[in-house]
Amino acid sequence: MRFNVSSSNKTPPRRAMRAIFLLLGVIAAAGALYAVYRARSQFEVSGQSKETVGQRAEPPPGDLHFQPRSVTATSGNFLVNAGFEEGAAGWEWLDWSREWGPFSVEPGRAATGELAAHLAVHGGPADRATRVFGVVQEIASVRFPTRISGRYFVERWAPGGAKNAYVQVVIIAMLPRGGQPTMQLRYILDGVTEPPYNMSNARYAFVHRRATPEISRWIEFSLDVHDDYERLWGEVPPDGTGYRVLFEARYDDKPVDGSVDIDVWYDDLFVGIP
Repeated sequence: MRFNVSSSNKTPPRRAMRAIFLLLGVIAAAGALYAVYRARSQFEVSGQSKETVGQRAEPPPGDLHFQPRSVTATSGNFLVNAGFEEGAAGWEWLDWSREWGPFSVEPGRAATGELAAHLAVHGGPADRATRVFGVVQEIASVRFPTRISGRYFVERWAPGGAKNAYVQVVIIAMLPRGGQPTMQLRYILDGVTEPPYNMSNARYAFVHRRATPEISRWIEFSLDVHDDYERLWGEVPPDGTGYRVLFEARYDDKPVDGSVDIDVWYDDLFVGIP
């Protein structure tokens, strides 16, 4: 087949199509590079506000807030600043949740060293019915942790009319399980005698079953993570699974006119493999 070309400036259709496809490829590549630049810039800005320590791994699908710190060690404590002697460095709270409140790191109450994390669980008539206070780290370690331990200190316990008030440690394995986005273990350290909620993606384990914690004493706890996942979930999340660890104090279902005054401290925390 021959093409009749009336001018030497005109391009045969096949060459014209090739030029168009080449131009579209260049535009698509430029768009992809710009999207990567935007995503990286937004990540770097958000990371600065959370005082991150170490390299951040990619968040899994389904939880855009989860940005774990990569840990290559195969034993020892996977937490950074586990005794809070560097202030709040490495720790965060879930500031994206309307039910969460901030923490502070203060002197004068530490179990060891000079500083400890203080959770001021105070709620008045203007506050939400449920409030959670805690310190959080998000980790993706080469090996999934076998042990969580530490100390907590209840300085004041006045839950008022709240239905539940309690101290708990939570580990959330970010492993999609069919329709479930996470596999959670919720360890009740103190404050309630029955599971506060019935959650399909969480299992409860009790360290103490008592409605009123012991006051003004540092209390040690040690949690066998592998055994409890196997016992309560039927399986242990595989090595390399990212997880969020939360050391909390909270209250649920406070009446509108009620008030809560609770103060809890944490220190000497451990998440890893002894």
